[in-house]
Formats: sequence, structure tokens, C-alpha cells
Amino acid sequence: MQANETFERYDGKVRECCNYAVRSSKSFYDNGEPDKRQPGGRGELMLREQLTKDLQEFCDEVDEVNFYAKQKAYITSNLLTFIFLIATAALAILALLINKYFLLAALVTALLSLLAVFGIFGGTSKSVEDVNIFARRKPVGETTSRVIFEANLDAPYKRNISRGAAAFLKFLAILGVALYIAYVVVMLLVDYGTLNFAYEREFSYLAYVLPIFVIFPLILSRTVSIGSSFPGVADNLLGAYTACGAMRYMAEQDLRLENTELCVLLTSSKEAKHAGAKAFVKDFKADLDALDTTVLCFDSIYDADSLNAVTKGRKASKLIEEAAANAGVMLTDHNPKYHKGSLKVYSKAGLSAAQISSLPDEVPFFYRSEADNDELLNPNAVHAVEGAIKVALEAAYAVDAPAE
Repeated sequence: MQANETFERYDGKVRECCNYAVRSSKSFYDNGEPDKRQPGGRGELMLREQLTKDLQEFCDEVDEVNFYAKQKAYITSNLLTFIFLIATAALAILALLINKYFLLAALVTALLSLLAVFGIFGGTSKSVEDVNIFARRKPVGETTSRVIFEANLDAPYKRNISRGAAAFLKFLAILGVALYIAYVVVMLLVDYGTLNFAYEREFSYLAYVLPIFVIFPLILSRTVSIGSSFPGVADNLLGAYTACGAMRYMAEQDLRLENTELCVLLTSSKEAKHAGAKAFVKDFKADLDALDTTVLCFDSIYDADSLNAVTKGRKASKLIEEAAANAGVMLTDHNPKYHKGSLKVYSKAGLSAAQISSLPDEVPFFYRSEADNDELLNPNAVHAVEGAIKVALEAAYAVDAPAE
């Protein structure tokens, strides 16, 4: 059976669920705290409570699963880069003024700054407790497979500078680290007689110039506001309500799959390196390994004209292709490589996974900014949600269909 065969007024009932998703998103934007939806923020808590209440009507079981996230890892990494570079700068100058052996210590701190600038020490930040929501709707018969509709509850941390400016500052920070490592290595080779060139003395004076690069990782650490978020209507308020809207259709028509458990997973701390998704695949590993599991991620759904699916593996690709054909939904071939969704987390865990989104090949104007607001909740968003829900439902019924 196909999803579109489950009810004679299928299109109309799905549209009702789409209206639920868009209206609920609009209501939360107007009455909630959309600028506090950062991981662990008050806005995210409000959204989680509202969606949990909805899912309790749609599903048989709704569990809150606690986990811990390093929410300040980005800030910690940049602060440590700053500290290690300060130490390197001081040691390089002391090597000129007092003793060349300070260069050995400078090499150590320079290498530590290299690790820090690439986030290796982000895990040293304090762990903060957060919550995932996992809701299940049991099948009619014995459970042999599972389909999970997934979305994240949190919105991007608010940044005080543009993405381009942040990328430029990151480049300067990495450049500074690289220059310090190069400087220290060259000076060690010179001091130990391994390298000789005409301007050795002039080169050594770079120790007084390079400290200008120390400031960039400090600036980066101050550009992220841990206490607030961008509105995140597309990223990913509407996606969370879309996942629940698909389940709402099943509940309102009192439909159950034959042998496939249908689930909704709402994760948190996507902005903390997908901590919620990683915690889920770790905590539920035995449960996920026991059944053939497919994860359909709803992420940034707002435009029907650019609706697309990114899949991992031939199985997921074939499933989405079949589902889109059955749903009568034309998916574009967009592949938003700039967007780091949770798809990779589920694929790495060995799960069949696909991401359904409206993000085009190029970064849209509102992406991770204040412009990701309620203006995106327009009729085109309703059509986008409708397409996403229909594809997801058809995929669920295709997974449930007995093998021929």
C-alpha cells in the first residue's frame, strides 16, 4: 500500500497537517522566545514542551532522554588558541632577549595552538545537560523495521559578525598559528647551525611583529553569544513541526504501519557539534542495531521550488526516489554542501538516512542570520512542508511494504 491510498481525502488531510506545522511555527514565533532557542535556552525548552504535548497525542510512547553537550566548545577552542599564541609570542621574544632555549618552549605552545585552532581542545569545555525527545507509534503486528522522522529543536547561536567576516577571522587565526610555527622552526634551525641565510638577524625581529595575529582568536571567541540565538524559523523550527505534522496525519486517521515502528526524534544541541544526534545513536545503539532503521531528517524546509533530498547509500537513495515518485513530488538535484546537518551522524552509525530540505546549492540570504524569521512562513512554505510530509509518508509505507 502507498500512503496516498490510506484515505480518500488524503491530499486535504495532509494539507491540514501542513497548515498545523506552519501555523504552530508562526504561533511559537509570535508568542514564544525565538531568540532564546540556542541549545539549552528558554525558547528551546518552550518549544520542546509544546511539541512533547503534541506528540503525546500522536504517539504511544514519548520519552525525554537526557544527555550532556559541550555547548561552549567553540569559545573554549578560540580562547585556548589565544592563550597558547600569547605564550608563544612571549617565549619567542624571550628567546631574543634572554636565551635561545625559550624557542623550544615556544615550539610546544605553537603546536598546542595549532591543535586548539582546529577545535581539538573544545572537549575541555564544561558539559551541560540537555534533552532529546523520542516518540514511537507502534505497528499493528510484530516490529521488524523502524522509520524515524528527525529534526533539531535548537537554533543557531547568535553571532555579532557575518559568516564571511567570521571565516576571514578564522583564516587570520590559522595564518597566525602557521606563521608562528614556521618562525620558531626556522629560528631553531638557525640557532643550531642547520640553516643559514643572509637576513637571519632581520628575520628574528619578526618576533615583535607576529603578535598582531594573537588578537584574532580572541575576537572569534567574543563573536558568539551563548545566551541567545537567531530566530531559526527555517533552521529548524518549521522542520520540527513538519516531523510532528507527518505523525499527526497517522494519528488523526488512526493509521498504523503493519510491521514498521514509526518514530519522531527531536534532538537538541545540533549547534554543539550535533551532540543530541550523537547521544541518540550511542544511547540507543542496541535498539537501533536490532531493527532495520531508516532516518529521514527534516532540515530547513521553506521553499517547494528547491525541495531536495540528500541521501547516504544506495538503499536510501532508492527509497527516496520511489517515495517521491509515489508522492508526485518533484525533488530538485540541489546539494547544499555548506550545510552541516545531522545526516552524517546517522550514516556513520550505520543507519540508512536521508535529509529533506529546501536549501539550494548556494547559501540563501537568510542562512544563519536574523533574516531567518517569520517572513519565511508564507504559502510557499506550506507547499514545501506538504511535499516533505508526502515524501516521508511514502517512504515509511515503502519500508513497511513486504518484499516481493
